Formats: sequence, C-alpha cells, structure tokens
Amino acid sequence: MNNSIAVIYEKGVLRPLQPLNLPEQARLEIQIMPPQEAQLTETEQAYRVLVEAGLIQSPLPLIHATEPLTAEERSLAASAYGQAGALSTLIIAERDEV
Repeated sequence: MNNSIAVIYEKGVLRPLQPLNLPEQARLEIQIMPPQEAQLTETEQAYRVLVEAGLIQSPLPLIHATEPLTAEERSLAASAYGQAGALSTLIIAERDEV
C-alpha cells in the first residue's frame, strides 16, 4: 500500500493530519518532501530528477517586469528597434551577401 499523507512535525514527532487505518506498532518507511514538491506533477518530478542528476540543464528563470511600460517607454523601445529597419529587409540583404 503506497499512500501520500500530510503530516506536521511537532516536538520531534511527525503527526498525521488525518487518522490512518493501520494496526498498532506497524512499521513504515517514509520519504520527507516539502509541500511544494508534493504538489508537483509526475512530469515536473521527472524533470527535477533529470536536472539534479545533471542530465539536462534547467533554463534560466524568467524575469518579469514589475510594472508595464509607459507609452513613452514603448515609443522609445520601438524607435530603438526600428532603427535597423524591417527584419525582412535585413534577411533579404543577408541572403544577397551569401
């Protein structure tokens, strides 16, 4: 029987948060997992194991802006990106060089 249950650690003892249907003095093996790991899907758990084993690399975390850009900031970004010209023009020019 394999079950996953929630427990709380109090005064050096793990206490189940719900009653267990076990005989007295039953011996069990436990695996300690923080709650966030217990909520991972099977795919996420497999991914974590592969990263920890060094078989794959974890991507860098995404950096999210704390506030959206203002209209002025968007305009500055658009003009900075637009200075090089249209991307299609750059691609065509690069193909002509080859």
